[in-house]
Amino acid sequence: MHFLQQTKKKTVVLAPTGVAALNVGGMTIHSFFGFHTTMTYQEAQKKGKQRARQKNKKDIFLKIDTIVIDEISMVRADMLDCVDIFLQEARKSSDPFGGVQMIFIGDLYQLPPVVTKNEKEFFTNIYPSPFFFSSHVFTNPFRQMEFIELEKIYRQTDQTFVDILNAIRNKSLDD
Repeated sequence: MHFLQQTKKKTVVLAPTGVAALNVGGMTIHSFFGFHTTMTYQEAQKKGKQRARQKNKKDIFLKIDTIVIDEISMVRADMLDCVDIFLQEARKSSDPFGGVQMIFIGDLYQLPPVVTKNEKEFFTNIYPSPFFFSSHVFTNPFRQMEFIELEKIYRQTDQTFVDILNAIRNKSLDD
């Protein structure tokens, strides 16, 4: 990843699944934060407070500048809110994500977040959608965040293939 080779920032690379984490040479979000699969906002807040009380100056959560999350389309809104509150508590900062720069990479036309039948009501009542961009950290009008959307495709070089992919994404594929 070009960014990692060029930056002097202390950066962690994460992904929502084990396969995606292996592909980017990182860890899963759950593993890095010590979250279980049904993590709640309150549990993440408690974990963050516990981490802050440890007062370890070498704590990775105090040292990191940037977190890159690949395959962001698969990250659920509630999981991103758990990451946000954990980092706020662990770093004792009310800034979004505790002041850590977040870089989200992914194609929103690919795999969506997984929501079970039992969780659908929760998402209907709490979030507009299960996607990461419906998280409270993103929709809070009192939080100022800068968004930069990258539009250049780097992984594919065959323009015909890129055009076909874009036609599929835009539902404009013809014969």
